[in-house]
Amino acid sequence: MPWLSDLLGGGLPRVWVSGLSWDSRKVQPGHIFFALSGTKVDGHSFISEAIKNGAVAVVGERELSGLPVPYVRVENARKAMAQAACAFYGHPTKKLVTIGVTGTNGKTTVVHLLGQLLPDCETVTTVRVEEEGLSCVTTPEAPDLQRLAAGALAQGRRFFAFEASSIGLAQHRVDGVHLSCGVFTSFSRDHLDFHGSMEAYLSAKLQLFRLLPEGGLAVVCARAPVSAVAKAAPKARLLTYGLGKGDVFATDIRFRPEGTSFRISGKFGWGRGFLPFLGVHNVENALAAVTVGLGLGFPLGELLARLAEAGLPPGRLAQFLSPSGARIVVDFAHNPEALRTILAGLRPKAKRLILVFGCPGEADRGKRFLMGEIAGRLADLVFITTDNPKSEDPRRIAAEIAAGVAKVGGTWAVILERGEAIRWALRCAEAGDCVVIAGKGHERYQHWADRREAFSDLQVVQELVGASLK
Repeated sequence: MPWLSDLLGGGLPRVWVSGLSWDSRKVQPGHIFFALSGTKVDGHSFISEAIKNGAVAVVGERELSGLPVPYVRVENARKAMAQAACAFYGHPTKKLVTIGVTGTNGKTTVVHLLGQLLPDCETVTTVRVEEEGLSCVTTPEAPDLQRLAAGALAQGRRFFAFEASSIGLAQHRVDGVHLSCGVFTSFSRDHLDFHGSMEAYLSAKLQLFRLLPEGGLAVVCARAPVSAVAKAAPKARLLTYGLGKGDVFATDIRFRPEGTSFRISGKFGWGRGFLPFLGVHNVENALAAVTVGLGLGFPLGELLARLAEAGLPPGRLAQFLSPSGARIVVDFAHNPEALRTILAGLRPKAKRLILVFGCPGEADRGKRFLMGEIAGRLADLVFITTDNPKSEDPRRIAAEIAAGVAKVGGTWAVILERGEAIRWALRCAEAGDCVVIAGKGHERYQHWADRREAFSDLQVVQELVGASLK
């Protein structure tokens, strides 16, 4: 166990520290408590509880006195917590090839694929965060992220790949990470309720590339802001990828019942790639992972061989067949670009496209109308339902989505109980139709203002129609 001064600087009492906490309810004897200033809850209000539970020191941003334990005032408690976490766990990312993946869409799939393409690669994805009950939604708080990296190192892993969300970057959860490679998958509207503007949203994502050392690897989709990444990491090795253009690019994409084949070409040579799943966007995600591997020195043939055996994360393009013969797809698409991509990809082969989706509460209200427009244009029938409404009135959220559907002349129904909306969609579906259930993907809970309820799109569909298609 380190001394307090080892984590927060000299001049502090010699106190042993056994852990780091930012939730007073989880403080154990020997922990430092970081009083974080949140948008809804102020950690300074819980200092007394943290000390009662055994905190041996407190870090905060206010002027306080009279506490029975050492108090360290800092300008930004999140920054301090990130630096303390790196020191507490012995800077594990220095000893790993650490890969951070950011972008509006594709982060989870790219990290998941990296875990299958790179040997001895530990991954931290949105799916794992929920399964293990980790902090936050996509990128864990710094102590959890550093703990996972330390665990990967202890298990003999060589690579550590994680999702770096814009919010996680803005909240300093990734500060202090020794990054070997940064990946930028895509850039479109999302999280404007937090960032306020697209400029601020982009700036947050670019924070990842400012962590790259000289000679570090920056892998960027040709559709993403390549020049902005180059400016943020001027001394990095920059590789681009894309459909038809980039240092590594795909052409001759062919869809077959068993998957997707394509030709991969570029500065590392060429080969024939195969994915045992569908989606043009997944070809792009695969290119991202392959480009990382190439940039790290792996042969193209070896990467393509592993890619041919790879799978998607849970809740990404998960496919089922209904008793009526309709195709059912469950996907995490939860922003305008992701919804447009999946619907446009499925539209050509569907007799009718039936969509079930909603938008989260306490989030970017502006995207609701936009997603309604996209749904109305591309789907034949839209069931508008709930998606983590939190403290907002689900009826208001649904009305804002419906306004977008109505503008483009779409057909919709509002069924707020999500399970019932899925059941109605499946009842309406016939052979040749495709039912898309979008927005929650792998998620296992529905979040309300005062509770979370167990709910899974995947489980509902499995109970209604059976096992997913291979």
